[in-house]
Amino acid sequence: KVLKKFRREDVKGLFLPHCNFGTEYIVARLAKDLNVPVLLWGPLDERPDEEGVRLRDSQCGLFATGKVLRRFQVDFTYLTNCRLDDPIFERGVMDFVSVCSVVDRFRNMRVLQMGTRPFDFWSTMCNEGELLEKFNIQLAPVPLSEVTLLTRDNINSSQAQEIEAYYRDNMVVHVSDDELKVISALALTMRKLMEKYHCNVGAIQCWNALQDELKIMPCAANAYMNELGFPIACETDIHGAITASLVE
Repeated sequence: KVLKKFRREDVKGLFLPHCNFGTEYIVARLAKDLNVPVLLWGPLDERPDEEGVRLRDSQCGLFATGKVLRRFQVDFTYLTNCRLDDPIFERGVMDFVSVCSVVDRFRNMRVLQMGTRPFDFWSTMCNEGELLEKFNIQLAPVPLSEVTLLTRDNINSSQAQEIEAYYRDNMVVHVSDDELKVISALALTMRKLMEKYHCNVGAIQCWNALQDELKIMPCAANAYMNELGFPIACETDIHGAITASLVE
């Protein structure tokens, strides 16, 4: 029942507090089946009473669970035994939440590749097949001609005008009105392509083909997408896009 509930709720991580002992095989089976990040923690056990009786057995439970998790070949991390109001507890839980977010993104990564890398940037070459086979990271390649064609089609759209207004309201603009219209249209194109190909991060050949085709730099369009939570890397740097997505 617990496994079905957690799957139904799309749980991204397991925090397993051992407030006393712990049923280690339940923990291990659940963690194995869910295959999400696991965090163990137990409070500091009080000293035994005057007759030597222990009020709790958290430490023993953690040892047992840790051993069984290793037997199940489940990776896990742990928090130092502490009180709930200790700073280390809050920091540890927040770090774990970040880890869960990163793992979930890494397992569900699809990169919009707009154009090829520029010839001069050999440092941004990547192996698309290896990314797919080893990590299930999928690329959605789109030729730069499609990007520029859609951008020209979007220049006078109401959605592009909304993005242009966003730039004027939130940024200091030092480009001409015509250039801002093209940048806004490019930002809209990126957003639409992300939706079309179900991507959550992208990379674009930003130098120097776009300057020849559209007479603008794409940096502000990249910034707009980044503020939406969809980072765009320059020079078609796929590895850089993946890293940017994990940081996001």
